[in-house]
Amino acid sequence: MKNNSIVFLAEKYLKNRGKGFIGRSHYLTLAGISLGVLALIVVSSVMNGFQTDMQKRLIGTLAEVRISPPQGKSFEDYPAVQAKLSELGFLSSPVIRNELMLKHSTMVVPTLSFGIDPAQHAKVSKILQPAGNDPEQLTQGVLIGSMDSLCVEDGGIALGAGLAYQLGVDPGDSLQVLSPSFSLPTAFGMLPKMRTLRIRAIFSSGMPDYDTSYSFIPLQTAAFFSGNPGSVDYLEIKTPNTNRSRRYASILQKEFPSHQVDDWSKFDTSLYTAMRFEKFLMFVIMLFMYIIASFNLTGNMLKTISQKKRELGLLKAIGYQYQDLRDLFLSQSMILSGTGIVAGLSLGSLILLLQKWLGLVKLPIGEAEVIVLPVRFELADYLMIIAVACLFTLVSVLLPLKRLKKIDAVELIRQTN
Repeated sequence: MKNNSIVFLAEKYLKNRGKGFIGRSHYLTLAGISLGVLALIVVSSVMNGFQTDMQKRLIGTLAEVRISPPQGKSFEDYPAVQAKLSELGFLSSPVIRNELMLKHSTMVVPTLSFGIDPAQHAKVSKILQPAGNDPEQLTQGVLIGSMDSLCVEDGGIALGAGLAYQLGVDPGDSLQVLSPSFSLPTAFGMLPKMRTLRIRAIFSSGMPDYDTSYSFIPLQTAAFFSGNPGSVDYLEIKTPNTNRSRRYASILQKEFPSHQVDDWSKFDTSLYTAMRFEKFLMFVIMLFMYIIASFNLTGNMLKTISQKKRELGLLKAIGYQYQDLRDLFLSQSMILSGTGIVAGLSLGSLILLLQKWLGLVKLPIGEAEVIVLPVRFELADYLMIIAVACLFTLVSVLLPLKRLKKIDAVELIRQTN
């Protein structure tokens, strides 16, 4: 039969002759549990924010999904693939990727150049649109000039802000674009392919590393450097819902089984993997704070058993079974832990909301841009933290529960008399 006195006794033991909800001896344990949970939810939400912020920057600079031809084959049938994508409700743009050299005066710098059709690419990427006042303070898009003029006489180029700074150029200036390989046969031997292009725009990708290396040129110019006219390297795709990019990538992989389909997380694998690993590592580190609080809970339960040993002996003498005493201390632990979890999650959520609304903490990114520390709430994080906290609470009372088995009611009653 259910013993209805267990919860009553658990509350009495927690008060420990105090007037409040819990006795003073439990304050340190409650504070430790609350701080541990607070640290876990803050770290998880901030790392989610960084991941979301990185996703926006990658998608805005490149695209959400990419379709490439089978390895070792050219992508000459891309117009047919684009037509099918349009029927499925996806926008797409062809891209030719080249590693080139830019020369202005005596300065020579490498660049990762993307050959695009500005009219098509503007529909899949934010990078070709004028940089506006983003409510989330994300500076991304054309800072000076216009991408629409990129194809004027097939002689335009758009540079990342960092790249333009290294070269010391502005829109309207001309520079030489060279292939790093000597592949053009002439009467004087093999020479690199070269074109003189005029700077039409300077853009910001929101990623400092990209701004110092990325450039955009017309598709025809990129085909000249690649040496494969009529073929592109891949198609960049915009999906109907940015938050479901991975699911759409899976759908497209089934539609185009002979092609390779990648979502945005594969574009910069090392960066995305580092972000995920960092979140996991920070979560584990913060978890140790909660484990320390669990040790304190173990000590409190052992202390309570030691102080209440005679009372526990009398309870066994009047009919309490081991299961009843076990439930008694489990109830104490869960009440204490549950209070700490609720307090930690509430305080952590309040801090995160203040950061999201007021932008109290700001971080420098690159040399000029400053961003507000990003925050993103996820229900999965809250559920995982609650589950982990409850699990460690149960583990922390295993040792005290073993002590209960050693209580001898008859011996304790004799000592009392």
